[in-house]
Amino acid sequence: MAEGEYATLTVRLHPVKSHEFTLADSSRRVPKHISRALPVYALIFTAGMVQSGLAPLGPVYAHDLQLTRVQVGALFAASSATMLLAALPIGLVTDRLGARRLTVASAVLVAASALGQGLARDFWLLLASRAVFGVAFGAVWTAGVAFIAQERSSGLGATIPIAGVSAAVGPAFAGVVAGDFGLTAPFVAIGAAAALVALALARSPAVVRHEVVEGPNLRGMLRAMRGNRPVLGAVALMTAAGASISLASLLVPLRLRGNGVSVTAIGAILGVGALVYIVSAVIAARRGTRGPAAAGWATIVLALSLTLPAVWTATASLVAFLVVRSACNAAMTTIAYPLAAAGAAEAGIGPGTAIGLANAAWATSTVVAPLAGGAIAQASSDRIAFAVLAPLTLAAGAWLIGMRAGAPLRAARLRR
Repeated sequence: MAEGEYATLTVRLHPVKSHEFTLADSSRRVPKHISRALPVYALIFTAGMVQSGLAPLGPVYAHDLQLTRVQVGALFAASSATMLLAALPIGLVTDRLGARRLTVASAVLVAASALGQGLARDFWLLLASRAVFGVAFGAVWTAGVAFIAQERSSGLGATIPIAGVSAAVGPAFAGVVAGDFGLTAPFVAIGAAAALVALALARSPAVVRHEVVEGPNLRGMLRAMRGNRPVLGAVALMTAAGASISLASLLVPLRLRGNGVSVTAIGAILGVGALVYIVSAVIAARRGTRGPAAAGWATIVLALSLTLPAVWTATASLVAFLVVRSACNAAMTTIAYPLAAAGAAEAGIGPGTAIGLANAAWATSTVVAPLAGGAIAQASSDRIAFAVLAPLTLAAGAWLIGMRAGAPLRAARLRR
């Protein structure tokens, strides 16, 4: 998912503790569960590079291919559309067939789609490559996360910083390399790295665990989670975070370019935002900030930050918006996946299905936001697009806070 695209999953909600290594530890053998998860971490990183690398190149594609804002928005939405279609089926298949084999397949698709984007010379081939990447990205964040959870649930805390690092490196890498060597170079390089990761995953000695979850098909899964407040909270968080990330990824680089900022500088600015995301995610994970009330307040701050580009589109305002948005999205995505996992345990279904539903919510917002935002911006202005999203995000934050406040009242009614 962009930096935000980024999340942590654990059935029991507790803060993730970091592990400090001394020089003496370097001579010790790496635990097997960590070594088996390393290729998956590498896959999360390379997939994040492909996802975030498009942002600084949107203005270049718009110029070189003579694309409208709607077409540029379609490039961002294509991966989310296919991720939306694939998220729930991938979640079900992950629980039934095992996460490892789907993780290997996702790595192959990441490599193929990255190469396709690098070699694309027209809008439709580029759009098709982004669509294939959406399926791969959904599989990475469903099967890949489930695979890490099978090895060691506490290892999931590393996924957010890794996704944040990829979101920081991706725009800067793509912007600098494309500026020096052309649009082909960054995606071909990332595709080659993804191919090596796929090979490492395929050769991994990890034992496949067939923890088949009996029961629900897609309809049964949705019925089991209907009214499940933790899952609904995760859906609200992923929807709000995905909408703000995708709209910012589309309009902010275009507006910065219109303000005279170079492609290289745009990549660096997006990298700073991703760095803020990394730091905020680590702080949120270590503090154990995971309740719906905390998520609601982060969402409200996000809504307030959306008023910055709605009022003023100068470079300073856009940079300030990116920084605040990154911090809020880090807290929101840190909380979302544990909420979904807790809801899955409560409903008695596998975690892959709940992750798939959260990913479907993310994908839906990242399909609608760039397409609708691009159309609104083209018909009126960029400011109006941000102004429309702000009250919707505010409403989501208020609902999340109310969800926490209403829990004691519901418990009291049940005791009567």
